[in-house]
Amino acid sequence: MGQEEPEADYDPPVEPARARRALSLIVISLLAIGLTGVVYLRPSLGHSSSPAAPRVPAPYQLAAVDFVSPTTGWFAATFDPGRFAVMHTTDAGVHWTRQLAGDVGSAGVYANFFDSTQGVVAVLGLQAKIYRTGDGGRRWSSKPILGGVSDLRSVTSVSFADADHGWLLLSTATVASGAEVLRTTDGGATWTNLGAPARGTDLAYGVHFTDSQVGWLDSLSARPYAYKSADGGTTWQQVPLPSPRGGWPANGQFLVAAQPTHGIGVIATVASFAPVSGRSGLGASVVSYPPLTVRTFDGGVPVSYVYVTFTDAISNSSWSAADTKNRSASSSQVQAPNQVQLGSLDGGSTWSVIAPPSAPGAIGYTDAWNWWWIGSGAWSKSSDGGTTWTPYRNAGVPQPLPGSLQVLDPGHAWFGAMAGTRAVLESTNDGGIHWRMSILPPLNPS
Repeated sequence: MGQEEPEADYDPPVEPARARRALSLIVISLLAIGLTGVVYLRPSLGHSSSPAAPRVPAPYQLAAVDFVSPTTGWFAATFDPGRFAVMHTTDAGVHWTRQLAGDVGSAGVYANFFDSTQGVVAVLGLQAKIYRTGDGGRRWSSKPILGGVSDLRSVTSVSFADADHGWLLLSTATVASGAEVLRTTDGGATWTNLGAPARGTDLAYGVHFTDSQVGWLDSLSARPYAYKSADGGTTWQQVPLPSPRGGWPANGQFLVAAQPTHGIGVIATVASFAPVSGRSGLGASVVSYPPLTVRTFDGGVPVSYVYVTFTDAISNSSWSAADTKNRSASSSQVQAPNQVQLGSLDGGSTWSVIAPPSAPGAIGYTDAWNWWWIGSGAWSKSSDGGTTWTPYRNAGVPQPLPGSLQVLDPGHAWFGAMAGTRAVLESTNDGGIHWRMSILPPLNPS
């Protein structure tokens, strides 16, 4: 691997050749449902440094998929050595071009393209960095988010509503809630610290903005309420959530993942955990999110489990119940227990309990009312904000990665998946009746 070029100033663009020597998303977070995300595709196509030493494509994980039209889109991949790459297509995934590469930590990559020319890629973690393009990814500018200073402050979540307005969640030990929100109005050139969004002992895990004013948090709270901002993140209010049949638990912890669906639509997933009762195995405490990781006791021995929630996005973590003592893991999505889904069609003013398909899968939205759900070999739709769903219909597709389903319009949609050890992209141009599988290309970290 060649030596890294010096950091570019924010204004001058980074040339493609330098960028190639140089994202881990959306939250959400974009991999792998307990699958490794390893891709060994047609090794003979890999570039060779010499005839005697062919370069075998490296294992990579799918981190993000983002399309802005039926033909134009990007995907981001991360590699175990701590690298990432961004690939671009203008023919609906038939051909891909490498546009950007660089170093990435374990926290992941965020990628968001607003149209065919403007896009943002952010590397999360301690060495957080933002990349911007204004010409469809041919050239990129880059800038360290925290000024290049590593002082145990970590960027854990990023959200951009447009090319100029963005927010990040900064994990720091200097505030009681453990996190602060920072805002930019100039595409990441400068950031303003807005302080801690959560109150008391509540913890903020993720930030999601729909426009320059309205945003929501993923949080661990003392009671079942969501956090919303209506002034661009300057202030945050607790939004009470209605109880499901049987009511909420009287005490414990509540993981509330509140995220916009489209426009004024909002979905909140609530997972509750009773307090730990000694070493009895009763109750659990939330360790982190995403993915939702909890700790409890099994026979008096500490054990951690990793779960899927309904609103999860692609993540570089294993989506399975994981026994940290025995290092065992299931290869399937394990739904969080005591999980309740709530939907709102008016920005959180009113809520209703919704009942989406219970099988593992991914969800996407054409607007606040019309939702798609895709599972292993099946799909279903809702036209009332997730309250009721059509019967399962055979789709003949592999199980999507959590949160990877992107519905561009009523006819066009994409999602990422694993077909064995191969990373693939499934797409439709007729509203989900027929799907086309595209095997994503082999890649190398540098």
